[in-house]
Amino acid sequence: MNKLSKITRVFIAGSALLLIATYFLPAWKILLWAPQYPEGLEMKIWLTKLSGDVKVINGLNHYIGMKEIHEEMFPEFTWLPYIVAFYIAIGLAVSLLNRRMGLLVYVLLLIAGAAAALTDFYLWGYDYGHNLNPDAAIVVPGMAYQPPLLGYKVLLNFTALSIPDTGGWIFTAVGAIAILCLVYEFWRSRNLKTQSKPATAIVTFVLLTSVLLSFTSCGIEPRPINYGKDICSHCKMTLVDKRFGAEAVSKKGKVFVFDDLGCMSAWAKSGEVKTDAIALWLTADFSEQGTLTDATKSFYLQHPELKSPMASNIAGFAQENGLKTVQNQLGNGRTLTWPEVLNSNR
Repeated sequence: MNKLSKITRVFIAGSALLLIATYFLPAWKILLWAPQYPEGLEMKIWLTKLSGDVKVINGLNHYIGMKEIHEEMFPEFTWLPYIVAFYIAIGLAVSLLNRRMGLLVYVLLLIAGAAAALTDFYLWGYDYGHNLNPDAAIVVPGMAYQPPLLGYKVLLNFTALSIPDTGGWIFTAVGAIAILCLVYEFWRSRNLKTQSKPATAIVTFVLLTSVLLSFTSCGIEPRPINYGKDICSHCKMTLVDKRFGAEAVSKKGKVFVFDDLGCMSAWAKSGEVKTDAIALWLTADFSEQGTLTDATKSFYLQHPELKSPMASNIAGFAQENGLKTVQNQLGNGRTLTWPEVLNSNR
């Protein structure tokens, strides 16, 4: 009863081997946006190096007295590869030794490692953001510039975002799989006699695969528009009408919101951000107020009676029958394709 199921051993070994990919993928990323950098600046943290716009970030931070970021200031780059190798070896050993206690130790080691990594990152960020040069060109009394540990934070005119990158999501998925396997094994030890082995194996496989895919697919995502508070990225008006909102998400994860499809079109034409730098285009579904849908696959109706906030009078619909219903109510109107919307004039 202390032995692991075959499917658990496969998942533990497979997820441990998946950690090999973290040697070739960035583990974390910090993104910065400001009016003068609408496409954002990016710093990626790997197991052994830094990449991205590090020189530009150092140049900006020099003015407010922050230390320059160099790979030499991180001793972690020397021993992180060995720590990952240790976790790979432990995961494979757990699968080979085939003992539930070994899986428990593995889970505890993963949790301890995650806690240590986040603590180390927080302490570095605290020192980096608080230990400032008093003779800097710009000194704001009482101001600290500690980057966020996780999520968004506003620092003067910059918005900073700190999130796992592909390698970090792999670490997260490996930990989640190990925890779920442990839970399953304890459940299995109590219910083995009354449960169908093939059925439980299939259910566990589906569950763990879903978790793995959910973590590894994290990254660039839309966010709900906060009507009444969000400001249009083009006209700077507050978004209030849930029937006409729109959103663009860049490949770096920056979200731009619009109160009118015409504003999105004008913004795209302005060149503030290149359209090929946008990963997601979304529009409000006129039929389902407040719901965002893929703008590239939506259906569009332009009619003077639609009365959109900035007078483009274009509404998006997730379903063609929704468009036809409104079109029949208003009488005629012009149907548009997504390229026509993106190139329309307000």
